[in-house]
Amino acid sequence: MADQNDLYKYFEPTVQHNTLALSNIHTLTSWGVGTAAGILGLTGWNGFIFFLLSWVVISAAVLTIKCEGKPSVFFKSGTMDVVGTPVLNTLLSYVLVWTLMHALVYIYD
Repeated sequence: MADQNDLYKYFEPTVQHNTLALSNIHTLTSWGVGTAAGILGLTGWNGFIFFLLSWVVISAAVLTIKCEGKPSVFFKSGTMDVVGTPVLNTLLSYVLVWTLMHALVYIYD
């Protein structure tokens, strides 16, 4: 059973707002990173390594700048909400934009 303090630790509308803001950050940066990867002509594993490196940088920036080093204050699962949870949805957006931009730039090579 949950402790009485844990039940009222988070105000749900604020947590939902933080989650939405984090989702917007991840989506927009995945589009930007996908565009960069497509324009740079990255293919295969190089593109996925580029995504992973950018994911680490973006997650570290969110943890240090937006969360002020204390993600458990803003999210129920703490660091897992910032780093782990949205990675698959962001990866799908990244691959979509990456392949689109690569095709647009290098279609006549």
